Amino acid sequence: MASNLEIRNAKSQTKDYTISVATGLSVLVKSTGSKLWRFRYSFSGKRCMISLGKYPQISIKQAKAKQREYLDMLEDGINPSTHKQVQKVNLAKKKDFRSVVLEWHGKHYQHGNKRYNSLVLSRLEKYLFPDMGKIALKDIEAPMLFNLIEGIQDQGYIETGRRVNSCCSMVFRYGVAKGYCSRDVTQDYKGMLKSGKTKHMPTLTDEEEIGELLRDMDNYHGTFIIKTALLVSAYVFVRPSELANSKWSYLDFEKSHWVIPAKYMKMKRDHLIPFPRQVKVLLEALLPITGDSDYIFPSEKNKTRSMNSEAVNKSLRRVGNGKYINRMVSHGFRAMASTILNENKFRADVVEKQLAHQERNKVRGAYNHAEYLEERSEMMQWYADYLDKLKLGSINV
Repeated sequence: MASNLEIRNAKSQTKDYTISVATGLSVLVKSTGSKLWRFRYSFSGKRCMISLGKYPQISIKQAKAKQREYLDMLEDGINPSTHKQVQKVNLAKKKDFRSVVLEWHGKHYQHGNKRYNSLVLSRLEKYLFPDMGKIALKDIEAPMLFNLIEGIQDQGYIETGRRVNSCCSMVFRYGVAKGYCSRDVTQDYKGMLKSGKTKHMPTLTDEEEIGELLRDMDNYHGTFIIKTALLVSAYVFVRPSELANSKWSYLDFEKSHWVIPAKYMKMKRDHLIPFPRQVKVLLEALLPITGDSDYIFPSEKNKTRSMNSEAVNKSLRRVGNGKYINRMVSHGFRAMASTILNENKFRADVVEKQLAHQERNKVRGAYNHAEYLEERSEMMQWYADYLDKLKLGSINV
């Protein structure tokens, strides 16, 4: 039988192997180098095995003590494996809401946008932890949770309430899978929460006003980086966060393609943008200035970071001495482009693909993988030329 010294000095091999310590008690030495305690026994004529933990976290003395405990159970007709599972279930049922939330968040929100991941947890901490953080997940009933969510909405935070509720649903479903509770109680009041009104972003659709805006943007005296971001936004109408986080490595100047990775996209899918000649000229002029940064539009204080996604919005408030405040925002370039392109009879599928909108018909969306690249390239060049004509006032309105 192996001693503590022999176990400690045991080296990993190409294959896992076992060191016998006592009758039924052994250490499994993994090819990775880790060492795991194993106790093998018979119960009702069947061979069974139970893990006792890792060595050296569990010493040889502790492992033998645990073995004796399990041998006593066997004498009393109790299967140690079953007993361990019952203990695990009983412990799980005592898990409070806060503990489950932290466990769920730690497993599912460690990648992607750090700011968003932090926001998900902070909402639950702010609105739910004070009242039900210490209550066992299995003891939380629908009325208790509904009243708290309704309280958030009664303060005027309609959409926040819905998002907190959505997170709770995921927490409860995670709890069901882990054995912490038996059901998702948010389903008991499904359809009972208030719905927020759709918020339409301020935009311009009148051709004369658009032309005036474009001329004012040309005359904007902000920094070269921000002014370029502002002009590029008008031509390619991506979301502000997608623009801010874009890197030079996402661009292919030869093909005039710009690929925004899924992690920055609302629909979590890579988005390929064919950009027009005007954007290529703007970016080539910017390259000598920010080309030493990963980001196309870096922060002016720290080139290792991207510019703030609100930078274009802030510049729009200053364009034309503030005449576009409450009339136009950076997200409004998307609505402006959609209106113009649809009115000029471009195919709806092509426009929606350029806007990176999700296919509403889920079955159709599952099979419609067409990028429409050739059509989109032509459409984007037409749109850029159209904006330039509006800026010059050469379109009869």
